[in-house]
Amino acid sequence: MSRKKRKRRQNWWGSWPDSYDPARAEVVEQLQPLIMQISRVDDLSEKIRRGEGCVRDLKVLQDALQQPVSIPGWVARHVALCRPHEIHSALYNLSRELHLDIHAMDGYPCYLLCRIDSDWDTPDTILDELYVSSRSDFFPDEHFTVLSRSGRSRTFLRLSLFRDRLREYLAGRLGQETDEQECDEVLQAAARLVIGAAWYEDQRLPFHVAGVFGMKRLRAALELVAFILGSDLYRVTTALREETSVVEFFEHVFENGPLAALLAQLRGDSMLPIAALEDRAREAFVELNRVFSSFLGTIGDLRDLECLELYRIALGCFYHLGEVAAPDTWSPALRGTIEQVEAEAVECIRGVLRTIDPTGLTI
Repeated sequence: MSRKKRKRRQNWWGSWPDSYDPARAEVVEQLQPLIMQISRVDDLSEKIRRGEGCVRDLKVLQDALQQPVSIPGWVARHVALCRPHEIHSALYNLSRELHLDIHAMDGYPCYLLCRIDSDWDTPDTILDELYVSSRSDFFPDEHFTVLSRSGRSRTFLRLSLFRDRLREYLAGRLGQETDEQECDEVLQAAARLVIGAAWYEDQRLPFHVAGVFGMKRLRAALELVAFILGSDLYRVTTALREETSVVEFFEHVFENGPLAALLAQLRGDSMLPIAALEDRAREAFVELNRVFSSFLGTIGDLRDLECLELYRIALGCFYHLGEVAAPDTWSPALRGTIEQVEAEAVECIRGVLRTIDPTGLTI
């Protein structure tokens, strides 16, 4: 993965002067008091929730929520977890990329502290997770999360999923310690050029169902087709020649072989039959919708829930589908149906890729 000359990031850390550009490690260190306080509240909440606490622990939890915590910035702030609006203001003062989301789960708070990218020219993206409560409902599907930002709910793509693998790949590829900014730039380019089109909100249900039932080929086909139909492929083709790291990210980190193969073709050949590719993707989109709808209509193949169609189970138990539909509840007939869905997804992938390479690309 080759390095390119970086553009200077103007005022990257919010209200700090432009000449001050702290590294991620420095920001994490500055946030340690807040992270430690959140962790303490999490531990106390879990203890009480399990029934192992006493009345005194409730008072300790209340004190922990009210205890002031210092967050540095252009002007240092003292905030408390019971006043989240103050925390949001202090974090933005430190960096416009920092965000804290707080949910109530079973009557107790859970926390997500992360770094985000929400510039006008990129999809809303989580780049880095600095703290996630061990019990939380932020990621019912691992690809997306909904955050409260600027007074409204917004869906973010969870690119932080790939950060550790990307860091390891870059370190091995470059033979030196990886710059965290390098990781940011690769994830931002991947989101802007590819994933912003490949992942969209209507994909939440099929992605989640595909993940629970182990249908990796179906998810790969959905991502491939969505990228083709949701992108300006001529613009992407040009951009990929400058953003050389993007194709390598999809080849070595993202783990979608068909999509990586298509991106490699786009980067290397400006004469591809784009119109024919889009036509074939539209046909595949219709076929994949038919296959997925047929799968959701399956009935009688999930132990203890034989009287219900899968779509009722998936929608009614969306947040707990992984537990309700664990592999040990699958009937032999359902396993056969899953194999059939995967086979049909592979055929859709082959049909799309043969449009640009009749000899066939690796699936």
